Amino acid sequence: MQKELYLTKDNHDEKVSQWIAECRKMKKYIAFNFDLSKSVLLVLDMQNFFLDESNHAFVPSAKTIIDSISKLVDFFQKNNRLIIFTKHLDSQKPKEMMTRWWRDSIEEGTADAEVTSSLYTEDSITITKDRYSAFERTDLEKILRDYNIEQIILTGIMSHLCCETTARDAFMKDFEVIYLVDATATYTEELHLGTIRAISHGFGRCQSTEEIINE
Repeated sequence: MQKELYLTKDNHDEKVSQWIAECRKMKKYIAFNFDLSKSVLLVLDMQNFFLDESNHAFVPSAKTIIDSISKLVDFFQKNNRLIIFTKHLDSQKPKEMMTRWWRDSIEEGTADAEVTSSLYTEDSITITKDRYSAFERTDLEKILRDYNIEQIILTGIMSHLCCETTARDAFMKDFEVIYLVDATATYTEELHLGTIRAISHGFGRCQSTEEIINE
């Protein structure tokens, strides 16, 4: 697959405007609005494995979304709202499809496994996962219920894999999903567009970082 740097600081506003317009075409009815008092910031897999240009899994646009996620982290911290980071680690169980499909190895304790220091905050919660969905074989749902969370502000990588699968699972568990188009990224704009169109049509609201911070 030919990867793309499709989101940059220079084209950010133009791209976000285009993407939000695409999302509005999919579903005009709004089932819910952003409500900080019942929301969590969920940051998926912003690990060095995907941010280091020397790694084969490097996501070119991932570095661009760091600025957006950083703004959201600051916003949620200032408002004393819960922030959850996930780290994807490989189970390395030969019979499991994730191992068979990717054959990658992100191991706990390595530099690749760590969430980038530019985002990580000590007062957050970190959970590890070995599936696309942050709900699968983790305590995420229990944590959200314990904190009386009803709405998930979803960010991170990759759009069409872990982010989209987590959004779909959250919807099926009756959480309100707000998917941030400029705080999620993947290998190509085509894949990213496919995700935000699907999310907008069937699973949640797609918005921009600035819409959340200024709403």
